Amino acid sequence: MKRFLFFILSVGWMWSVFSQHTDLSTPRSTVYTHLENLKPSNYHPEISARTLYGVSGEEAVDKAMKLKYIYEGRGLRIDYSSIPNDPDYTDSINFPFPKHAYVLFPIRLPDIYLEKYGDKWYYSKYTVSKIDAIFSEIYPYGINYINKIPPELKIKFLGLEIWKWFGLILLLILAYLLHIFVRKIFYFILRFAKNRLTPFGLNVERIDRRLHQFSDPLSYIISLFFIQKYLPSLLLPINVGSFIISGLNIAEIVFWIFVFIRLVDVGMSFYLTYTEKTQSKLDNQLVPILRNTLKVIVIILGLFKLLITFGADPKAVLAGASIGGLALGLASQDTIKNLIGTFMIFIDRPFRIGDWISFDNMEGSVEEVGFRSTMVRTPDTTVVKVPNSKLSEMAINNKGQRVYRRYQTKLGIRYDTPPHLIEAFVEGIKHLIELHPLTRNSADYTPYNVRPYNVEFVDYGDFSLQILVNVYFKTYDWGEEMHGRHILHLGILKLAEKLGVGFAFPTQTLQMEMFPGQPPVYPDYPVSDEEINKRLKEAMEEFKNKIIKY
Repeated sequence: MKRFLFFILSVGWMWSVFSQHTDLSTPRSTVYTHLENLKPSNYHPEISARTLYGVSGEEAVDKAMKLKYIYEGRGLRIDYSSIPNDPDYTDSINFPFPKHAYVLFPIRLPDIYLEKYGDKWYYSKYTVSKIDAIFSEIYPYGINYINKIPPELKIKFLGLEIWKWFGLILLLILAYLLHIFVRKIFYFILRFAKNRLTPFGLNVERIDRRLHQFSDPLSYIISLFFIQKYLPSLLLPINVGSFIISGLNIAEIVFWIFVFIRLVDVGMSFYLTYTEKTQSKLDNQLVPILRNTLKVIVIILGLFKLLITFGADPKAVLAGASIGGLALGLASQDTIKNLIGTFMIFIDRPFRIGDWISFDNMEGSVEEVGFRSTMVRTPDTTVVKVPNSKLSEMAINNKGQRVYRRYQTKLGIRYDTPPHLIEAFVEGIKHLIELHPLTRNSADYTPYNVRPYNVEFVDYGDFSLQILVNVYFKTYDWGEEMHGRHILHLGILKLAEKLGVGFAFPTQTLQMEMFPGQPPVYPDYPVSDEEINKRLKEAMEEFKNKIIKY
């Protein structure tokens, strides 16, 4: 009789336990049943194992325990209030076709999800098949080593067992030593690659410094991977493990941001070294603009990744970024237009730094191209900032990119100058042009190009004989051209002085050829060819001595 009563009581107790803890009607109740029945104060692993579909017995208990350790090893805290409590819940976001399923952690643990079979919710068949592989990935050495730890090391100190404190300290020391070793290896590899891939003499201190800075965050990332790999084996409490793993994930993203920022610096160092060897200064202006733009892009993408790590929905982040970007774009249309204009200037390259340009009734020398505007210094030395959006749309006359800088003028000489002296004066000016260090001369002439220069008697003016002087200066600099004109003008004046050629000016002269008792008044022109040639030679010698200084 006593045995029969004991049997009845045992069966009743088991039936009450079963009926109380096997609620699988909703995703929330299934997860609750799984985890609550594995707590030390309510340890019923056989009930927890019933939440897995398609397995039973010891295998189901083993997988239920492993699934709990998977959550803890990834630092994932279960918030029951966020799990749907609808028996007919449908997920149309994480699956190609809407189905009765629920993914607890779509970003960090997408292979673990619940699915409805009949009228009950279980961990899906696919999840059950993945549990062993995920567990082995998180705990490469398993967790059976806990039984070999001496009881003395299992005493708690400040909330953690002593062996876990030793494990944390050892893990940090090994991670630091790994950081030092890997940093040197990375720096050696990067320098070796740089020396092999840059055969054009780019071995400069700037690049070596950037490579050293680039290898630092890379080595920290390797150390973080090492900690993330072996930290779950310490079996830390979920509140401690979740805090540490979240910090490691944030640190990893921050270091990746630094890696890409350093990568931008390294790339810009190579590019800056290249631009310093080119004649154009516009490339040098592009370096800070391109560097800052790439760094802003890296930081924005890093912030998006941080938001997702904190639990934000990626689609919601992208949607918010799109709406925010649209609002920002509408509020700063001029800034965006100027930024686009800046990139169009660098792509089209209508001018270079130092070029003399004219546009919209304005001209000057280009001094700097910035994010928003271009600085132009006008002839009166004032600085004008022109928005890049407008500058990219204007018709720009770039005088700095002319092959030659053309200069044309007319010399007016007196009407009473003899023809043979005019011819000598014209030939003398041609000799000056040939001797001038900056003018295009006969050595630069090709049959398919413009004539190197023109000096001709071309017109009869109202009060002078017009001699055209058309020359081309071989310089890109406006100031150098002005100095070249100065030398040429002085040479022409000296030549005219030597030959006795006078320049006319608008006057009215009453000429009395015959005056009673006085001889006619005429200028004293050289008459003989010998005298003219002598004076020409003297003028050329003086001009040669003059240009030696330049």
